[in-house]
Amino acid sequence: MVIMLPVSAMESDDDKAFMLNLYNDYYGLVRKTIYGITRNTTEVEDLINDTFIKLIEKVSLLQTLDCCRLAAYVVYTSKSVAINFIKHRDVQNKHVYHGKDLDLSEKLSNRGDNIEDRIIRQEEIEELGNAILKLPEKYKDLLYFKYMLGMHDREIAGILQIAPDSVRQYLTRARREAKKLLDKEASQRAE
Repeated sequence: MVIMLPVSAMESDDDKAFMLNLYNDYYGLVRKTIYGITRNTTEVEDLINDTFIKLIEKVSLLQTLDCCRLAAYVVYTSKSVAINFIKHRDVQNKHVYHGKDLDLSEKLSNRGDNIEDRIIRQEEIEELGNAILKLPEKYKDLLYFKYMLGMHDREIAGILQIAPDSVRQYLTRARREAKKLLDKEASQRAE
């Protein structure tokens, strides 16, 4: 796989070497992140290139970050690229005519869930997302790596530079903290 990087954005050989190492070290993680969000095998390589091009623009910042923050920055950048791809694709699909045989009401009624259940589930997901956003950065990263990216404890330990046995303990703490925040918000709404 050859990556097309804009050389003009990298002023020195150190920058080029740093980005080459970053590409080699994080290619798999970026690929997994993008595919996990888009589930699109045909566009994944282009999106990986887009991610690294965005990272080139921040090469001076990236060189100052420690390993954990660098990994998080790379993951969030690739997540952003993937989400923007999906938004753009959805806008394009919105304007495509599908024909009379695709009746949206038919599709909705065949899903098995009624609209109320889906609205409640969506509200619960939003509440959980808001609670997670209030967690400390380390807990957010742990939950993201484990549940969004589906990474194994050893992989997470390597990125966060902690003992593999400690990952489960930290995940338990992160989940407890998220539950506390959810319970706190629920009790505030009840009052």
